[in-house]
This record gives sequence, structure tokens and C-alpha cells, in this order.
Amino acid sequence: MIAALRRRYGASPWHLIAHAAAIAIAVYAVSRVLHPRYSRGLNVVVWLLAGAVLHDFVFAPALAVADRLVRALPARFVNYVRFPAVVSGAMLLVYWPLIFVRADGNYVRATGRHVEGFATRWLSITAGLFLASALVYAARAAGRGPAARRPRARPAGTRPGGPGHDRR
Repeated sequence: MIAALRRRYGASPWHLIAHAAAIAIAVYAVSRVLHPRYSRGLNVVVWLLAGAVLHDFVFAPALAVADRLVRALPARFVNYVRFPAVVSGAMLLVYWPLIFVRADGNYVRATGRHVEGFATRWLSITAGLFLASALVYAARAAGRGPAARRPRARPAGTRPGGPGHDRR
């Protein structure tokens, strides 16, 4: 019977049980969020829809353009620019109301402190990330030495663009 279920379903019965449990938990969470007694469900729905629209029509195209610009750099620099940029962008996305001083009233009520200095700290952390990335690149480049910078000879019978060749 289990073999027949596996053939028909395409995976183990535990896979089906885990997905059914995850769906049940999600339905319970959505019922709690949308229940008027526990929260203002309309706000959650508006935030989710606005987030989906912003992601699909603003953030995803902007990230694609930014990635194209970064890929215009020599290949050896790409990840040393991409990593600090992604970390800095994630911090900006999470803390933007504090960085742009859009939530001072809420922040003061919650913590008793004002939000001055968040932009300076974010810029300092961003500069530190890029500096650390540059130092890691410099250390790795210095560790390779001049012999490692020369292109390696290809094994006999291989050609550029053959199997295993990354075209980035």
C-alpha cells in the first residue's frame, strides 16, 4: 500500500503528512491574524498585498539592474561587491523607518530614545562592510602570489566553453 501511495503521490507518506501539517498551521495562523478580536486583519492583508506589489514591480527589477551593473565588473570582484551591498541593503530594508527618521514617535514611546544617528550608524556599518570586503580581497590576492595569477593550462582535449565551463 505504501509503495502504491509513493508511486501515485511521488514522494514518501511523511512528505504528505508534513505538508498537510504545515498547511494546517498556516490556516490556523491566518485565522488568528484575520480574526477581528485578536488584531486588525485588514492592515495585515494590506501590508501583504503592498509588499507583494512592491517586491514584484519595484524591488525585483531594481535588484536585477543592480546585479547587471555588478556583473559588469571583472569576475574576481563581483562577490566582494555583492556581499556587502546585500547586507547593507537588507539592513536598510529592515531599519528604513529609523534611518530616514519616519518612526520617531513610535520609537520614543517604545524605548524612550530618539532615532537620531541611525543614518550615520548605517552608513558607517556599510562603509565598514565594504572596507572589510576589500581587505579580504587584498589578503586573498596577496596570498595567491604572481604564479597563481597566471592562467592555468587546460588539460589536453578540453576547450573553452566545454563541459563544466561557467559562462559568467
